[in-house]
Amino acid sequence: MIVVLDLLGFGIVIPQLGVYGSIFGGSPFVVGLLLSVYSLMQFLFAPVLGRLSDTYGRRPVLLYSLVGSLVGYTLFGLAGTLPLLFASRIVAGIAGANISTAQAYVADVTTPANRAKGMGMIGAAFGIGFVLGPGVGGVLGLYGGNRAIGLAAGGLALVNLLLAFFIVPESRHAGSASAEGSKSLSGVWGRLRLPVVGAVLVLMLVYTTAFSLMEGTFSVYVLTRHLVQHMQVQVSSSLFTLHTNADPEHAREASLKVGYLFLVVGLVSAIIQGGLIGRLKARFGETALAVVGLLTTAVGLGLIPLAPTYGWLFGPATLMAAGSALTNPSLSALASVHAPKDRQGEVLGAYQAMGSLGRILGPAIGGLLFTVVSPGMPYFTAAAMVAVGAFLAFRLWALQSSGRVRSSPKPAAHRSSPSSTASVQIHRGAFASGLSSGHATPVQRLSKSRGSNRNVLRVS
Repeated sequence: MIVVLDLLGFGIVIPQLGVYGSIFGGSPFVVGLLLSVYSLMQFLFAPVLGRLSDTYGRRPVLLYSLVGSLVGYTLFGLAGTLPLLFASRIVAGIAGANISTAQAYVADVTTPANRAKGMGMIGAAFGIGFVLGPGVGGVLGLYGGNRAIGLAAGGLALVNLLLAFFIVPESRHAGSASAEGSKSLSGVWGRLRLPVVGAVLVLMLVYTTAFSLMEGTFSVYVLTRHLVQHMQVQVSSSLFTLHTNADPEHAREASLKVGYLFLVVGLVSAIIQGGLIGRLKARFGETALAVVGLLTTAVGLGLIPLAPTYGWLFGPATLMAAGSALTNPSLSALASVHAPKDRQGEVLGAYQAMGSLGRILGPAIGGLLFTVVSPGMPYFTAAAMVAVGAFLAFRLWALQSSGRVRSSPKPAAHRSSPSSTASVQIHRGAFASGLSSGHATPVQRLSKSRGSNRNVLRVS
């Protein structure tokens, strides 16, 4: 329940950042930085909070991070200028770095036999937050603007804080696993030489960066290219500022319509993740699903600039949701399955690091392309990048089909539960997280038997 409320508040705010960043005078580039700074703070402070929870316990770190969420959301609600909006995202990013601590808490209170189920509950919480949050945020924005959005999310954080204070005991005990994690860029290059794993890490970086090109600008694109024309609002932009005569009524209508888009995206993702992905994996395998998911995402991204009106955006958004729901869990499973048995933590840490790097760079680059080149350029660029990723995934699938690279082992009913070293790849992105709880999908599959590591995937 605590994780659900936390992520519901997150889902309420995230789709609205582009709207209010623009209304407060920020260019698309500056709006992209709003998303990048959150991911940067989360990346920098996740190991810090992990170390603190190892030293002082999980409970105090979780409580203080909830206080940080309360402050961050309240600042968003009170914001009327860009500096205050940036302050809200910096504080929220630091507080949002508590995911590794939450995972460690689950690991502390579960046994190896039921740990996958516990981690899966965190993934389910992401799904609930990103299905319900955008719609709630859109309605709140319609009637109360950013003040209603921020204060409602802050109210959820306050309820969460009280629940955690009164019902969550300390979980850390002698022998608890470290929560610091291994999400660092320093060891990534060595992992790139591992069979299959190296290709998956490259795919993760390309895909996440491309997707973040879109997510950093999508709300601004909807506002400036589809809504302001209907509202007869004038817009002009420089690298750092956007000038518009939009009033609070325009912002509220934009909040609602952006929320509608994100709501549909969350529903499509939940349907695929909740009912289809397991059966599709069992029938076609992770690599084939990754190819299909990447191609579907590329088509959706490329269609965004071609949509003539707001209503036509639901088609590309649905394609992106479906593609992301197929791609993310497939890539995370491939990374886990093909990692050497004694290097699971290293590989999954490198996988998370590549995703974090993409979420830091992507929104800023997307905003820069939007501002300097054209509003459609982030989406065409992202589509091209994902298409290249689909080609690389197809090469991997072809090598697996020919037997030159070991395929992922099929799930077996008698397989034992994941060990205590199993990891969950979870993060709070913006649109990407909402599109797919695959960004919040437990990486639960550990291979019981590993083939030879002599076959190395070479992509030329």
